[in-house]
Amino acid sequence: MASNSPDDTNLGFARSPKQDRSRKTFDRVIESTVEILKSDGLQQLTLAEVSRRSGVSIGSIYCRVDSKEDLIRVVQAHALESLDREFAVMLNRIRRDSLPLRELAPAMVRELAIFLRRNAALLSAFMQQGARDPLVASVGRRSYLQTALDFKLLLLERQTEFHHPDADHAATTIFTVVYGCLARYLGLGAHPESGAGEGDWSRLIEDLGLMALAFLVVDLKEATQPGRLRERPLGSRTGQASV
Repeated sequence: MASNSPDDTNLGFARSPKQDRSRKTFDRVIESTVEILKSDGLQQLTLAEVSRRSGVSIGSIYCRVDSKEDLIRVVQAHALESLDREFAVMLNRIRRDSLPLRELAPAMVRELAIFLRRNAALLSAFMQQGARDPLVASVGRRSYLQTALDFKLLLLERQTEFHHPDADHAATTIFTVVYGCLARYLGLGAHPESGAGEGDWSRLIEDLGLMALAFLVVDLKEATQPGRLRERPLGSRTGQASV
């Protein structure tokens, strides 16, 4: 996640309160919107429900934003700023431990998994909205790319322990594969029900950590030498008749 301030583009969809009281009122609107997205999902988000939970009239909400879509854009910018800080704290905690690669790779996979699971409902809501709102999609994409970069850079601090011939590519690939698997399990995306919750969560994290480490430390040149990987005739492993 990026460590800078909320996205200026999305914050621009709200008319900034000029008084401290008005700012606090709009903060309640933002907090209530986040609560609804986390507890009930995007489909249940209405300005009427935001008004009820925040205690702010719909008229006052419309003084700040023109539509529910604009409110989501503003909320996304604020929420991603908070997630940025959370992710940065996580990375710094791991970095302080100065782990060797054999411990670092599984630890980073595990912490990324915990982070995504903790924030899955909110991230999923933004991804669903992004499927029909290019502005939300653009902000989400930039956040994803920054997260990927931060993850990669921390791994590359141990690149002297890599055996993979292309350290940058290896670190990037690990994030892409791990994030994709975790996102599918957690149901992130435009169709949250697709593949969500399949398999054992703890086993998935453990397996992904070991796969990530293996990809970094296996000598690919040796592993791919002719004769190393030989195809066996169909059915030869179990005594089955070859076809």
